[in-house]
Amino acid sequence: MRIVEASLERLRLEMVRPLRTASGTYAAREGFVVCLVDEEGRRGWGEAMPLTEFGTESPEDCERALRAWLPELKRSEDAALPERHPAARHALEQARLDLLSQRRGVPLCQWLSSEAREAVHVNALLGASAPEAVEEEARRAAAEGYETFKLKVAGRSLDEDTARLLAVRGAVGARGHVRIDANGGWTEPEASRALDAWAGQGLELCEQPVEAGAFEALGRLSARAPCPIAADESLALPGAAQRLLAGPRTVGVLVLKPMVLGGLLPALALAREAARQGLEAYVTSALDGVIARAGAAHLAAALPSGRYASGLGVGHLFRDEPDHPFRPVRGRIVLPRTPGQGVA
Repeated sequence: MRIVEASLERLRLEMVRPLRTASGTYAAREGFVVCLVDEEGRRGWGEAMPLTEFGTESPEDCERALRAWLPELKRSEDAALPERHPAARHALEQARLDLLSQRRGVPLCQWLSSEAREAVHVNALLGASAPEAVEEEARRAAAEGYETFKLKVAGRSLDEDTARLLAVRGAVGARGHVRIDANGGWTEPEASRALDAWAGQGLELCEQPVEAGAFEALGRLSARAPCPIAADESLALPGAAQRLLAGPRTVGVLVLKPMVLGGLLPALALAREAARQGLEAYVTSALDGVIARAGAAHLAAALPSGRYASGLGVGHLFRDEPDHPFRPVRGRIVLPRTPGQGVA
């Protein structure tokens, strides 16, 4: 089977309102869509959403890499993919996997793992700044059936974030799973103070409390924190995954961003190795579009464990989000049973 057409289009996603994190404030996301067409007219779709703050190449480098590699895929579908450009690699690999699973006649998740789950639980992302607004976000998400709620913290005073966290906990009740994400925005003392102050709030976990390269601080926090510590931005650093898995236990959970890790297959391999080492893993979005989230949902279904909800319910953040089968319903994404990844 041969690829007869390979195309590239720009993609821009406007956000309903700017999303503020410790890494920055985002009003839009810009990237690229790859489409590969084989001899029988099958179309495989891939998406590149570079963001240097998350650990990918720049948009300019991403576009150059994509334009250089697309002709290579037409010459040989098995052409090696760009290692130093994770977002570009993600798009090319995703489109190729979409074609491969279509040819085999199975959903992508089944191509990735014969034991893939039919649905994945996702968390609701809460990003409002004011306690009243974030409480309303949490109440609305709970009413829609979400069971896990992710609150962006750091970049504010401890008192402000405490008020927001208490508002969320009051909205979702004791049974709601509340996780926090600092995006590396705390120093170690700030993280310790916050986690100590919130010890009674039943936090599910804390994502990336300190900067990406602070592995020793992650280890110290993990040893004393009242909840599991998850590594997110740390995984974008060269050699970080090996360091987290091979050395003394630093964190208990890995947050997998396929866009940052260079594709679905590298992310799946990392999750499987983490499971062998006794660590949990879940998938989250790098504020991606529908195509990338579709692939990420298939990946989440194929992980060794589905203990933690994945962070793929972000469509509501974007203006004019098209209708698609990967929109969460009652806090779950039910994977399409059609061959491939199920996007058009």
